[in-house]
Amino acid sequence: MKLLKNFLNINLIKILLFFLLIVSSIILSCTNFNDIDKNRGSDDFIPPPEMEFFGFRRESYNTNFKQMELFATNAKFYENRKMIELLDTRTYTYEEDGTIAASVEGKFATVNQVNLFVEMFTNVVAKASNNTILYSEHIQWNNEEKLFKSPVPVRMEQEDGSWLTGTSMEGDMSMENVTIYNEVDEGSAIGVSLGEEDNAEN
Repeated sequence: MKLLKNFLNINLIKILLFFLLIVSSIILSCTNFNDIDKNRGSDDFIPPPEMEFFGFRRESYNTNFKQMELFATNAKFYENRKMIELLDTRTYTYEEDGTIAASVEGKFATVNQVNLFVEMFTNVVAKASNNTILYSEHIQWNNEEKLFKSPVPVRMEQEDGSWLTGTSMEGDMSMENVTIYNEVDEGSAIGVSLGEEDNAEN
């Protein structure tokens, strides 16, 4: 199952890197917020965002074609907390001919504007152009360590129906090495676990 354990290919990992690219462009284009009252009451008080957008959309272009498109039903910019929050996010990357190369979506995402640490939560689904799909409830991108990971259980599926699950995963910026930790289960193209297949053959 060596092929199965390494099917998070370059296209799938690029989804996270492209997501980081589009978030970076958002930060650069939304600077110079007005100062707000420094008196915020108790330490537990969380001030409202300095800027908020509904039906948020952002595009990133290469020299001659659209490279990235980001959608969010709601985007909040907290300048004093140096944090961006995105609700119901969908991100697409495109080939030069305009076809979708990869996509990633999740219910909620946060971006630290200082170190560009990105987290996506709840029903996170990433799909590569070869129809390899990653499912998780929490994905992180550590920009300082150039490392992405899911600290919670993941499931990965190939186009032929084979799949692999584990308790967590991580990959480096080489976009070649992905590790699945504590592999829980893996299955064949017809959805039968490999353990069941081995028992049937015996």
